[in-house]
Formats: sequence, C-alpha cells, structure tokens
Amino acid sequence: MTIPFFQAELEAIYGVRAPAVEDFLVDRERARAAAGEPRALEALLVRESEEGLELGLFLADEVLFAARAADPHDRRPLLTAPEVLPRLACAAEGVSHFVYLVTRAAAGLPVSLLELEVQAEVDKWALLVLHLWRRGHRGASRALRRRLFERVAYLPHLAPDERERYQLANRLAGGYARWLEARYVDGADADGLLRELRQSYRMGGAEKLGYLGARALQ
Repeated sequence: MTIPFFQAELEAIYGVRAPAVEDFLVDRERARAAAGEPRALEALLVRESEEGLELGLFLADEVLFAARAADPHDRRPLLTAPEVLPRLACAAEGVSHFVYLVTRAAAGLPVSLLELEVQAEVDKWALLVLHLWRRGHRGASRALRRRLFERVAYLPHLAPDERERYQLANRLAGGYARWLEARYVDGADADGLLRELRQSYRMGGAEKLGYLGARALQ
C-alpha cells in the first residue's frame, strides 16, 4: 500500500508526525455530501468548527487502486513507471496536503492554499526522486522532474485564480526541484538534500514562497 508508505516517508524526511491519513480517507459519496461533487482526482476536505479542524481526504477510485496495487518496497522503481506515475503523484499530493496541514495546525500556524500546493509539488518530487535514488536510478532525476513539472495540463473547469495558483505552485516547486537536483542529487549528497528539505518545510507563508522563488531563479 503506497499511501501509508508516502506518509511514513514524509514524516521521516521532515521529522514530523501526523495521524494515519488512511483513517481520514473518504469516498466520493461522503466527499459529495461534505463539499459537493469532487472536481479533481484528489481533494483535501477541511471544515473548521469549535472543536477544531475536521479533515477528510478524497482520492478517486483510480488513484486508490493504483496506490494499493503498487509495491513501494519492490527493488524496481515501480512508483515512477509511466502507466502509474500520474495517479501515484496525485496520491502523494493528497498525503502531503494532509500531513502539512495537520502539522501546521498543530503548531498553531496558518496555511495558504498556495503554500499547500507548493509544498505538495515539492513533496511528490522528493518522494519519487528518493525512490529512484535508493534503486540506483539517481540519474533519472531530470526525466522525472520534466515529467512532473513540465509535461502538465490543468483541468478545464478551473477558475482563473485557481489556474494561476496551480501554475505558480508548479513554477516555484519545479524551479526549486531543479536547484535541489543540481546542488544535491547530481553530487549524490543525500544528507544535504534532506537537511535542505527540512529547512524549507519549516518555513511558512511568504518566507517559504520567497525562499523557493529565489532558488528557482538560480
């Protein structure tokens, strides 16, 4: 099962803990009842109440099927196979949204939609490049980055402000991934990569966006 694997990986990379995301998965019917018909393959459902945040993670059936069918511990780099990569990247984004929001909320820190999207873009790259690296395919990082950040399409129903937010998140995270690749992946500096990821993860709001933007321009 790839979903708990993604959560365990993110918690290890960033030194954070969150409740098991699998306990918060909701099907389409429950997602529809909570927030209307889901318009994407993944959606984090959030409702604030006097008791705190109520969360649910919707993943479309095809995303769940791909995540449950893939073996993240296989010696082959199965998670980046072309036939499953889009769906597993979607699952990685959903897990990232959940873990990031929970850990920020637990610390009493705000989160913007753009910040949430940028971190998810960074996280899916980090999860998958480390998956390749551990299997001796570190050199495939560039192809992975191009697939995740350059060969993308946006849903046609997005409002202009939503499309702009997703495009900016893609641009910031893709540029940051390119910088990380040149600085740490090419030189096989895994410890440096993890230190850098942890540092940027703990930034929030304008600080995080400015930090990633500055590196995307280098």
